[in-house]
Amino acid sequence: MQNQQTPQWLELFTTAFGAKGLVALAWWAGAYHAERIRNLQGTYPILHLQGGAGCGKSTLVSNLWRLSGEPADTIFQANATFAALISNLAKAVNRPVVVDESERAAPAYEPPFAACYEAGTVLRRWAVMGEPELREVTFRGALAVVGGNSPVLRSRSVALDLDSSARTADNQAAVEALYALHISDLTEFLTKVQQYQDMAVFCMGKAEALAFELADQVNAQLTIRDARNHAQLIALLDFLDTLFHVPAAALESAKAEVRRMAWHTVGRTRGPIED
Repeated sequence: MQNQQTPQWLELFTTAFGAKGLVALAWWAGAYHAERIRNLQGTYPILHLQGGAGCGKSTLVSNLWRLSGEPADTIFQANATFAALISNLAKAVNRPVVVDESERAAPAYEPPFAACYEAGTVLRRWAVMGEPELREVTFRGALAVVGGNSPVLRSRSVALDLDSSARTADNQAAVEALYALHISDLTEFLTKVQQYQDMAVFCMGKAEALAFELADQVNAQLTIRDARNHAQLIALLDFLDTLFHVPAAALESAKAEVRRMAWHTVGRTRGPIED
């Protein structure tokens, strides 16, 4: 599939959010094929957006939602009830769910993030005839978590650490230009992403080989799980490039960012891994 020109929205998005934004966009495109990817490879990584106040997490997420044709504030607040969270996760099929953990104080419950990595079972509880019952619900979407520091995320996520000091006047101007675009200028993203599911599956087929390449390029101590998580991102960047012709320099910068992310997982302190 050949594209003659990079669309305007992608040029602006790349200028606005740089290599890290492009990585997030690739993950976002893959989210619309999350169930298919898990059927092939068993897992789909959680996207963990980190960074202090003013680093651009909310701006990035709002623009990702706009590309999906949904309100810019489509985000689930972590201070809602556990039942509401489970209900929100249960409704997602081949689409992203964004949970904001940044304002959470001492957690009243442990979010079922582990199940969202392997599409495991989450539980929905409700009362019937005065008696509590449990219904098994399988997560079929893709999870992005903003902020937070749950140990469950450490081996199941790809972590993008945003930095407010890296932002420039050009970045801000591109963000403003993105918001100025009409929603009809953005519909191409979701239309093509969903239309070319066979291409998504083809690109993801390279992820296993890419995982071994990452271990060679980054560090032999890179775990299989972390290698696969980041290799899937590289494969999704190729998917994005196939659909929209990402400028070569931007594409290579994004892949270099993924390799850097993978390197940072080596030797980090982990909690127990639940399989």
